Amino acid sequence: MNGKHILICDDEKDFLGFLSIALEGKGYIVSKALDGKSATEIILRAENKDTPIELLVTDLYMPEMNGLELIRRIRDLGFCFPVIVITGYGNREILKELIKIGCDDFLDKPFNLDELYKKVAEVFEKQRLIKGTYEKAHEDLLKKHSDLSREAEAYKRSFANLRREFDAAVITYNDLISIREEGYNVPIAYRIKALSRLGGDYADIHNTPTGCDILIADVAGHDLAASYHTVLIKAFFDENCRTGKDGQSFFHLLNHALLDNGRNERMVTAIFLRLNLETMRGELVSAGHPRMIKFTKELPIGIRVSSGGTILGLYKDVSFDRLVFSLTPGDRLFLYTDGVSNARYIDGPTAKKHTLGENGLEYLISKYSELSIGSLVDRVWNEVLQFCRYKPCDDMLLFALEIPGRMKN
Repeated sequence: MNGKHILICDDEKDFLGFLSIALEGKGYIVSKALDGKSATEIILRAENKDTPIELLVTDLYMPEMNGLELIRRIRDLGFCFPVIVITGYGNREILKELIKIGCDDFLDKPFNLDELYKKVAEVFEKQRLIKGTYEKAHEDLLKKHSDLSREAEAYKRSFANLRREFDAAVITYNDLISIREEGYNVPIAYRIKALSRLGGDYADIHNTPTGCDILIADVAGHDLAASYHTVLIKAFFDENCRTGKDGQSFFHLLNHALLDNGRNERMVTAIFLRLNLETMRGELVSAGHPRMIKFTKELPIGIRVSSGGTILGLYKDVSFDRLVFSLTPGDRLFLYTDGVSNARYIDGPTAKKHTLGENGLEYLISKYSELSIGSLVDRVWNEVLQFCRYKPCDDMLLFALEIPGRMKN
Protein backbone atom coordinates (compact mmCIF):
# COMPACT_ATOMS: atom_id res chain seq x y z
CA MET A 1 0.00 0.00 0.00
CA ASN A 2 3.05 2.25 0.37
CA GLY A 3 3.58 4.78 -2.40
CA LYS A 4 -0.03 5.97 -2.35
CA HIS A 5 -0.39 9.75 -2.75
CA ILE A 6 -2.14 11.39 0.22
CA LEU A 7 -3.15 15.05 0.51
CA ILE A 8 -3.48 16.46 4.06
CA CYS A 9 -5.45 19.69 4.58
CA ASP A 10 -5.40 21.42 7.98
CA ASP A 11 -5.05 25.06 8.99
CA GLU A 12 -2.82 24.19 11.98
CA LYS A 13 0.66 24.31 10.44
CA ASP A 14 2.46 22.34 13.17
CA PHE A 15 -0.21 19.63 13.21
CA LEU A 16 -0.07 19.46 9.41
CA GLY A 17 3.67 18.93 9.49
CA PHE A 18 3.35 16.28 12.18
CA LEU A 19 0.84 14.26 10.16
CA SER A 20 2.94 14.64 7.02
CA ILE A 21 6.09 13.29 8.67
CA ALA A 22 4.15 10.42 10.24
CA LEU A 23 2.62 9.25 6.94
CA GLU A 24 5.84 9.75 4.97
CA GLY A 25 7.50 7.50 7.52
CA LYS A 26 5.09 4.78 6.45
CA GLY A 27 6.14 5.18 2.81
CA TYR A 28 3.26 7.31 1.56
CA ILE A 29 3.72 10.26 -0.79
CA VAL A 30 2.30 13.29 1.05
CA SER A 31 1.16 16.72 -0.14
CA LYS A 32 0.08 19.47 2.29
CA ALA A 33 -2.44 22.32 2.19
CA LEU A 34 -3.41 24.88 4.84
CA ASP A 35 -6.92 25.50 3.45
CA GLY A 36 -9.51 24.08 1.08
CA LYS A 37 -8.64 26.43 -1.77
CA SER A 38 -4.98 25.40 -1.77
CA ALA A 39 -6.01 21.75 -1.51
CA THR A 40 -8.19 22.07 -4.63
CA GLU A 41 -5.28 23.58 -6.58
CA ILE A 42 -2.96 20.75 -5.51
CA ILE A 43 -5.53 18.15 -6.58
CA LEU A 44 -5.90 19.72 -10.01
CA ARG A 45 -2.14 19.97 -10.52
CA ALA A 46 -1.55 16.39 -9.36
CA GLU A 47 -4.19 15.09 -11.77
CA ASN A 48 -2.08 16.32 -14.70
CA LYS A 49 1.00 14.47 -13.43
CA ASP A 50 1.79 10.82 -12.85
CA THR A 51 0.95 10.97 -9.14
CA PRO A 52 -2.76 11.91 -8.75
CA ILE A 53 -4.21 12.27 -5.25
CA GLU A 54 -5.50 8.92 -3.97
CA LEU A 55 -6.71 9.98 -0.49
CA LEU A 56 -7.68 13.28 1.14
CA VAL A 57 -7.28 13.72 4.91
CA THR A 58 -8.92 17.03 5.87
CA ASP A 59 -9.90 18.98 8.94
CA LEU A 60 -13.59 19.94 9.09
CA TYR A 61 -13.30 23.50 10.38
CA MET A 62 -10.97 25.77 8.39
CA PRO A 63 -11.07 29.37 7.14
CA GLU A 64 -12.00 30.30 3.55
CA MET A 65 -13.20 26.84 2.49
CA ASN A 66 -14.13 24.35 5.25
CA GLY A 67 -13.99 20.58 5.02
CA LEU A 68 -17.60 20.17 3.87
CA GLU A 69 -17.13 22.76 1.12
CA LEU A 70 -13.87 21.15 0.03
CA ILE A 71 -15.47 17.71 -0.31
CA ARG A 72 -18.40 19.14 -2.26
CA ARG A 73 -15.97 21.00 -4.53
CA ILE A 74 -13.85 17.97 -5.41
CA ARG A 75 -16.95 15.82 -5.99
CA ASP A 76 -18.35 18.53 -8.29
CA LEU A 77 -15.05 18.44 -10.19
CA GLY A 78 -15.50 14.69 -10.69
CA PHE A 79 -12.87 13.35 -8.26
CA CYS A 80 -13.92 10.11 -6.55
CA PHE A 81 -10.90 9.36 -4.32
CA PRO A 82 -11.72 8.58 -0.66
CA VAL A 83 -11.85 11.19 2.11
CA ILE A 84 -11.08 10.98 5.83
CA VAL A 85 -12.39 13.90 7.92
CA ILE A 86 -10.64 15.05 11.11
CA THR A 87 -12.84 16.84 13.62
CA GLY A 88 -13.31 17.30 17.32
CA TYR A 89 -16.78 18.80 16.99
CA GLY A 90 -18.74 16.28 14.92
CA ASN A 91 -22.36 15.46 15.59
CA ARG A 92 -24.89 13.05 14.09
CA GLU A 93 -26.31 15.51 11.56
CA ILE A 94 -22.86 16.54 10.32
CA LEU A 95 -21.87 12.89 9.96
CA LYS A 96 -24.98 12.20 7.88
CA GLU A 97 -24.17 15.13 5.61
CA LEU A 98 -20.55 14.00 5.27
CA ILE A 99 -21.65 10.48 4.35
CA LYS A 100 -24.14 11.84 1.83
CA ILE A 101 -21.53 13.90 -0.03
CA GLY A 102 -18.98 11.11 -0.11
CA CYS A 103 -16.89 11.01 3.09
CA ASP A 104 -15.41 7.56 3.75
CA ASP A 105 -14.23 7.73 7.38
CA PHE A 106 -13.62 9.98 10.39
CA LEU A 107 -10.90 10.70 12.96
CA ASP A 108 -11.97 12.46 16.15
CA LYS A 109 -9.38 14.66 17.88
CA PRO A 110 -7.39 13.77 19.84
CA PHE A 111 -6.10 10.60 18.13
CA ASN A 112 -2.81 8.74 18.13
CA LEU A 113 -0.69 7.71 15.16
CA ASP A 114 -1.81 4.09 15.34
CA GLU A 115 -5.41 5.25 14.83
CA LEU A 116 -4.32 7.36 11.85
CA TYR A 117 -2.38 4.51 10.26
CA LYS A 118 -5.29 2.16 10.81
CA LYS A 119 -7.87 4.52 9.25
CA VAL A 120 -5.70 5.17 6.20
CA ALA A 121 -5.06 1.47 5.70
CA GLU A 122 -8.76 0.67 6.08
CA VAL A 123 -9.83 3.28 3.53
CA PHE A 124 -7.36 2.02 0.92
CA GLU A 125 -8.50 -1.52 1.61
CA LYS A 126 -12.13 -0.49 1.05
CA GLN A 127 -11.18 1.02 -2.30
CA ARG A 128 -9.45 -2.19 -3.31
CA LEU A 129 -12.51 -4.23 -2.39
CA ILE A 130 -14.90 -1.93 -4.27
CA LYS A 131 -12.81 -2.20 -7.43
CA GLY A 132 -12.27 -5.94 -7.59
CA THR A 133 -13.77 -8.11 -4.86
CA TYR A 134 -17.59 -8.03 -5.09
CA GLU A 135 -17.83 -11.81 -4.87
CA LYS A 136 -15.65 -11.87 -1.75
CA ALA A 137 -18.05 -9.42 -0.13
CA HIS A 138 -20.94 -11.83 -0.70
CA GLU A 139 -18.95 -14.72 0.72
CA ASP A 140 -18.26 -12.68 3.85
CA LEU A 141 -21.98 -11.95 4.13
CA LEU A 142 -22.82 -15.65 4.15
CA LYS A 143 -20.11 -16.50 6.72
CA LYS A 144 -20.97 -13.69 9.15
CA HIS A 145 -24.74 -14.07 9.04
CA SER A 146 -25.63 -17.73 8.89
CA ASP A 147 -29.24 -17.05 9.85
CA LEU A 148 -29.73 -15.23 6.53
CA SER A 149 -27.37 -17.28 4.38
CA ARG A 150 -30.02 -19.39 2.67
CA GLU A 151 -32.06 -16.41 1.54
CA ALA A 152 -28.96 -14.32 0.81
CA GLU A 153 -27.71 -16.96 -1.63
CA ALA A 154 -30.79 -16.50 -3.80
CA TYR A 155 -30.36 -12.73 -3.72
CA LYS A 156 -26.67 -13.13 -4.51
CA ARG A 157 -27.39 -15.05 -7.70
CA SER A 158 -29.90 -12.46 -8.82
CA PHE A 159 -27.50 -9.62 -8.05
CA ALA A 160 -24.55 -11.37 -9.74
CA ASN A 161 -26.49 -11.63 -13.00
CA LEU A 162 -27.23 -7.93 -12.95
CA ARG A 163 -23.68 -7.02 -11.91
CA ARG A 164 -22.19 -8.65 -15.01
CA GLU A 165 -24.33 -6.38 -17.15
CA PHE A 166 -23.66 -3.31 -15.00
CA ASP A 167 -19.88 -3.70 -15.31
CA ALA A 168 -20.08 -3.40 -19.08
CA ALA A 169 -20.75 0.35 -19.25
CA VAL A 170 -22.79 3.30 -18.01
CA ILE A 171 -25.15 2.73 -20.94
CA THR A 172 -25.94 -0.73 -19.65
CA TYR A 173 -26.56 0.72 -16.19
CA ASN A 174 -29.05 3.22 -17.60
CA ASP A 175 -30.86 0.40 -19.41
CA LEU A 176 -31.11 -1.57 -16.18
CA ILE A 177 -32.83 1.17 -14.21
CA SER A 178 -35.26 2.07 -17.00
CA ILE A 179 -38.78 0.65 -16.85
CA ARG A 180 -41.50 0.59 -19.44
CA GLU A 181 -44.73 2.49 -18.83
CA GLU A 182 -47.21 -0.14 -19.95
CA GLY A 183 -48.13 -3.74 -19.22
CA TYR A 184 -48.90 -3.34 -15.51
CA ASN A 185 -52.08 -3.86 -13.53
CA VAL A 186 -52.18 -0.08 -12.95
CA PRO A 187 -51.47 2.76 -15.39
CA ILE A 188 -48.18 4.48 -14.54
CA ALA A 189 -45.99 7.36 -15.71
CA TYR A 190 -42.59 8.39 -14.42
CA ARG A 191 -39.65 10.68 -15.13
CA ILE A 192 -36.11 10.37 -13.81
CA LYS A 193 -33.05 12.59 -14.15
CA ALA A 194 -29.60 11.94 -12.67
CA LEU A 195 -27.55 14.90 -11.49
CA SER A 196 -24.49 13.42 -13.22
CA ARG A 197 -23.99 10.46 -15.56
CA LEU A 198 -24.62 8.02 -12.71
CA GLY A 199 -27.33 8.52 -10.12
CA GLY A 200 -28.91 7.02 -7.05
CA ASP A 201 -32.65 7.46 -7.69
CA TYR A 202 -34.56 4.31 -8.61
CA ALA A 203 -38.14 3.23 -9.36
CA ASP A 204 -39.53 -0.19 -10.23
CA ILE A 205 -42.87 -1.98 -10.42
CA HIS A 206 -43.85 -5.65 -10.68
CA ASN A 207 -47.27 -7.16 -11.24
CA THR A 208 -48.58 -9.53 -8.57
CA PRO A 209 -51.56 -11.91 -8.76
CA THR A 210 -53.69 -9.33 -6.91
CA GLY A 211 -52.18 -6.04 -8.08
CA CYS A 212 -48.60 -4.82 -8.03
CA ASP A 213 -45.55 -4.04 -5.87
CA ILE A 214 -43.75 -0.71 -6.32
CA LEU A 215 -40.38 0.43 -4.97
CA ILE A 216 -38.97 3.96 -4.95
CA ALA A 217 -35.42 4.44 -3.59
CA ASP A 218 -32.92 7.26 -3.22
CA VAL A 219 -29.25 6.38 -2.69
CA ALA A 220 -27.06 9.20 -1.37
CA GLY A 221 -24.40 10.30 -3.83
CA HIS A 222 -23.98 10.54 -7.59
CA ASP A 223 -20.92 8.36 -8.20
CA LEU A 224 -20.08 4.78 -9.15
CA ALA A 225 -20.68 3.56 -5.60
CA ALA A 226 -24.18 5.08 -5.62
CA SER A 227 -25.04 3.33 -8.88
CA TYR A 228 -23.62 0.07 -7.48
CA HIS A 229 -26.03 0.32 -4.56
CA THR A 230 -28.87 1.10 -6.96
CA VAL A 231 -28.25 -2.08 -8.94
CA LEU A 232 -28.04 -4.04 -5.68
CA ILE A 233 -31.45 -2.65 -4.69
CA LYS A 234 -32.90 -3.66 -8.06
CA ALA A 235 -31.57 -7.18 -7.68
CA PHE A 236 -33.11 -7.52 -4.23
CA PHE A 237 -36.46 -6.10 -5.39
CA ASP A 238 -36.55 -8.52 -8.33
CA GLU A 239 -35.87 -11.40 -5.96
CA ASN A 240 -38.45 -10.12 -3.46
CA CYS A 241 -41.12 -10.07 -6.15
CA ARG A 242 -40.41 -13.77 -6.66
CA THR A 243 -40.65 -14.59 -2.94
CA GLY A 244 -43.55 -12.21 -2.18
CA LYS A 245 -42.23 -10.93 1.16
CA ASP A 246 -43.91 -7.86 2.63
CA GLY A 247 -42.33 -4.41 2.73
CA GLN A 248 -41.08 -4.68 6.32
CA SER A 249 -39.28 -7.99 5.69
CA PHE A 250 -37.87 -6.69 2.42
CA PHE A 251 -36.40 -3.57 4.07
CA HIS A 252 -34.80 -5.63 6.85
CA LEU A 253 -33.08 -7.84 4.28
CA LEU A 254 -32.08 -4.90 2.13
CA ASN A 255 -30.63 -2.99 5.09
CA HIS A 256 -28.63 -6.07 6.06
CA ALA A 257 -27.19 -6.32 2.53
CA LEU A 258 -26.42 -2.61 2.25
CA LEU A 259 -24.39 -2.69 5.44
CA ASP A 260 -22.41 -5.78 4.46
CA ASN A 261 -22.18 -5.65 0.68
CA GLY A 262 -21.63 -1.94 0.20
CA ARG A 263 -18.25 -1.84 2.00
CA ASN A 264 -18.92 1.83 2.70
CA GLU A 265 -21.88 3.47 4.37
CA ARG A 266 -24.50 4.85 1.99
CA MET A 267 -27.70 6.41 3.25
CA VAL A 268 -30.77 5.10 1.39
CA THR A 269 -34.36 6.24 1.73
CA ALA A 270 -37.12 4.18 0.15
CA ILE A 271 -40.84 3.48 -0.09
CA PHE A 272 -42.34 0.01 -0.65
CA LEU A 273 -45.93 0.14 -1.89
CA ARG A 274 -48.12 -2.95 -2.33
CA LEU A 275 -51.48 -2.52 -4.07
CA ASN A 276 -54.21 -5.16 -3.77
CA LEU A 277 -56.83 -4.51 -6.45
CA GLU A 278 -59.06 -7.34 -5.23
CA THR A 279 -59.53 -5.92 -1.73
CA MET A 280 -58.84 -2.34 -2.90
CA ARG A 281 -56.29 -1.81 -0.16
CA GLY A 282 -52.79 -0.34 -0.27
CA GLU A 283 -49.92 -1.14 2.08
CA LEU A 284 -47.14 1.42 2.45
CA VAL A 285 -43.81 0.94 4.23
CA SER A 286 -41.33 3.83 4.33
CA ALA A 287 -37.63 3.93 5.18
CA GLY A 288 -37.27 7.63 5.92
CA HIS A 289 -38.54 8.62 2.45
CA PRO A 290 -40.57 11.73 1.47
CA ARG A 291 -44.30 11.24 1.91
CA MET A 292 -46.52 9.83 -0.83
CA ILE A 293 -49.18 12.22 -2.15
CA LYS A 294 -52.66 10.81 -2.80
CA PHE A 295 -55.26 12.59 -4.93
CA THR A 296 -58.87 11.41 -5.07
CA LYS A 297 -61.67 12.44 -7.39
CA GLU A 298 -63.61 13.85 -4.45
CA LEU A 299 -60.84 16.04 -2.99
CA PRO A 300 -59.16 18.80 -5.02
CA ILE A 301 -56.12 18.78 -2.73
CA GLY A 302 -53.49 16.15 -2.08
CA ILE A 303 -53.34 13.93 1.00
CA ARG A 304 -49.82 13.27 2.27
CA VAL A 305 -49.42 9.63 3.27
CA SER A 306 -46.44 8.17 5.11
CA SER A 307 -45.40 5.54 7.64
CA GLY A 308 -42.58 5.72 10.14
CA GLY A 309 -39.31 3.98 9.34
CA THR A 310 -35.53 4.11 9.68
CA ILE A 311 -33.19 5.21 6.91
CA LEU A 312 -31.44 2.23 5.30
CA GLY A 313 -27.73 1.54 5.08
CA LEU A 314 -26.53 3.27 8.26
CA TYR A 315 -27.71 1.31 11.31
CA LYS A 316 -28.08 -2.38 12.17
CA ASP A 317 -31.10 -1.80 14.39
CA VAL A 318 -33.94 -0.58 12.17
CA SER A 319 -37.73 -0.64 12.35
CA PHE A 320 -40.50 0.04 9.84
CA ASP A 321 -44.22 0.67 10.30
CA ARG A 322 -46.86 -0.57 7.88
CA LEU A 323 -49.71 1.75 6.87
CA VAL A 324 -52.85 0.27 5.28
CA PHE A 325 -55.17 2.58 3.35
CA SER A 326 -58.20 2.22 1.10
CA LEU A 327 -58.17 2.54 -2.69
CA THR A 328 -60.90 3.89 -4.93
CA PRO A 329 -60.96 3.71 -8.75
CA GLY A 330 -59.57 6.98 -10.07
CA ASP A 331 -57.27 7.62 -7.11
CA ARG A 332 -53.85 8.86 -8.17
CA LEU A 333 -50.73 8.19 -6.11
CA PHE A 334 -47.54 10.23 -6.52
CA LEU A 335 -44.12 9.10 -5.31
CA TYR A 336 -40.94 11.12 -5.66
CA THR A 337 -37.44 11.67 -4.31
CA ASP A 338 -36.32 14.74 -2.42
CA GLY A 339 -34.55 16.05 -5.52
CA VAL A 340 -38.03 17.06 -6.74
CA SER A 341 -39.37 18.65 -3.55
CA ASN A 342 -35.99 20.32 -2.92
CA ALA A 343 -35.81 21.81 -6.43
CA ARG A 344 -34.79 25.43 -6.01
CA TYR A 345 -33.50 28.57 -7.64
CA ILE A 346 -31.83 31.72 -6.34
CA ASP A 347 -33.34 35.04 -7.28
CA GLY A 348 -30.56 37.16 -8.77
CA PRO A 349 -31.51 40.65 -7.53
CA THR A 350 -32.38 39.56 -3.97
CA ALA A 351 -30.14 36.46 -3.66
CA LYS A 352 -33.12 34.78 -1.98
CA LYS A 353 -33.43 31.01 -2.34
CA HIS A 354 -36.83 29.65 -3.41
CA THR A 355 -37.59 25.95 -2.84
CA LEU A 356 -40.49 24.06 -4.46
CA GLY A 357 -41.37 21.96 -1.39
CA GLU A 358 -44.24 19.53 -0.93
CA ASN A 359 -46.77 22.35 -1.20
CA GLY A 360 -45.39 23.44 -4.56
CA LEU A 361 -45.44 19.91 -5.91
CA GLU A 362 -49.03 19.40 -4.75
CA TYR A 363 -50.03 22.64 -6.44
CA LEU A 364 -48.52 21.55 -9.76
CA ILE A 365 -50.26 18.18 -9.59
CA SER A 366 -53.65 19.77 -8.83
CA LYS A 367 -53.05 22.31 -11.61
CA TYR A 368 -53.04 19.53 -14.22
CA SER A 369 -55.37 17.09 -12.46
CA GLU A 370 -57.80 16.99 -15.41
CA LEU A 371 -55.13 15.54 -17.73
CA SER A 372 -54.33 11.88 -18.26
CA ILE A 373 -51.71 10.42 -15.92
CA GLY A 374 -49.01 10.54 -18.61
CA SER A 375 -49.73 14.10 -19.69
CA LEU A 376 -49.97 15.24 -16.07
CA VAL A 377 -46.52 13.84 -15.24
CA ASP A 378 -45.09 15.47 -18.37
CA ARG A 379 -46.45 18.90 -17.43
CA VAL A 380 -45.46 18.67 -13.76
CA TRP A 381 -41.97 17.45 -14.65
CA ASN A 382 -41.41 20.29 -17.11
CA GLU A 383 -42.59 22.86 -14.57
CA VAL A 384 -40.26 21.48 -11.89
CA LEU A 385 -37.32 21.76 -14.31
CA GLN A 386 -38.37 25.29 -15.25
CA PHE A 387 -38.68 26.18 -11.56
CA CYS A 388 -35.06 25.21 -10.83
CA ARG A 389 -33.89 26.86 -14.08
CA TYR A 390 -32.94 23.43 -15.43
CA LYS A 391 -30.23 23.19 -12.78
CA PRO A 392 -31.30 20.47 -10.33
CA CYS A 393 -29.36 20.15 -7.09
CA ASP A 394 -29.87 16.38 -6.77
CA ASP A 395 -31.09 13.33 -8.67
CA MET A 396 -34.79 13.72 -9.45
CA LEU A 397 -37.55 11.12 -9.74
CA LEU A 398 -41.33 11.49 -10.10
CA PHE A 399 -43.55 8.39 -10.29
CA ALA A 400 -47.36 8.40 -10.62
CA LEU A 401 -50.04 5.74 -10.92
CA GLU A 402 -53.82 5.63 -11.22
CA ILE A 403 -56.04 3.09 -9.51
CA PRO A 404 -58.23 1.18 -11.99
CA GLY A 405 -61.35 -0.78 -11.16
CA ARG A 406 -61.38 -3.77 -8.83
CA MET A 407 -59.66 -6.92 -10.16
CA LYS A 408 -61.82 -9.99 -10.57
CA ASN A 409 -60.83 -13.20 -8.81
